[in-house]
Amino acid sequence: MAAQQPAGQQQQVRPPQTAQKKPPAPRRGISGCSLWLFVIVMLAISLLGLGFLQPAKLAVAQEFIIGITRGGIRETIETTSVDSCIRVAGSDQLQSITRTRRVTTYNNGAVLELTYSDPPLPADCR
Repeated sequence: MAAQQPAGQQQQVRPPQTAQKKPPAPRRGISGCSLWLFVIVMLAISLLGLGFLQPAKLAVAQEFIIGITRGGIRETIETTSVDSCIRVAGSDQLQSITRTRRVTTYNNGAVLELTYSDPPLPADCR
């Protein structure tokens, strides 16, 4: 005897398979990952170059990144002053050395202090 289906359920009829199937989607190669890796490496190199050429601007980016883990930046104070005057060897000309001091206070109480010295500049240091 053939098994009968319970009432309310009907046997589903599947349509016959067609001879044409969709071609598989082309696989994305490693080029997508390589592109992102290249972009990340170039950003890292440019930040490193920025650090050597303009350390004060790199410090701002570093302060922000550190601030994320410290609950944010509470206060930043930057002062620039003439640190000293030096005499150039072999002449009577004086040159001044300016120093920039940047103090950043974070919301958790941590303090980051950076000091930059500029190259000597001709000045009247009387």
